[in-house]
Amino acid sequence: MNSRKSIYDIKSFYSKGAEHKAGYKGMRYLIRKSVQDEETSLEVCIWPEPFCFEKTDDSKKEFSYFDFTEEGLDEAYEWIVSKWESDYSEKA
Repeated sequence: MNSRKSIYDIKSFYSKGAEHKAGYKGMRYLIRKSVQDEETSLEVCIWPEPFCFEKTDDSKKEFSYFDFTEEGLDEAYEWIVSKWESDYSEKA
C-alpha cells in the first residue's frame, strides 16, 4: 500500500482545498476537505478501478468521514489500508 507520507498533511495540502486522488492495485481513493453544516472534516472515498472518480458510478463508491486533524488523517489512511486488505487484496 502507498505510504502514509504519500497522502500529505492537513496544513499544507487539504486546508488549501486540494484533493488527493490515487490508487493501489485495483482500488482508487480520494481524500479532500469537506464542509457540511459548518463542520469541517476529511471526506474519503474508495472505489474499484479502472475509472476515475468522475466516471465511476456512485453505487460503486464508499465514503467515510474523519476529523480534520492530523490524527483524523492517520485514521483515514488506516481505513483506506483496511478496506484494501479486506476488499481488494485478493484480487491484486
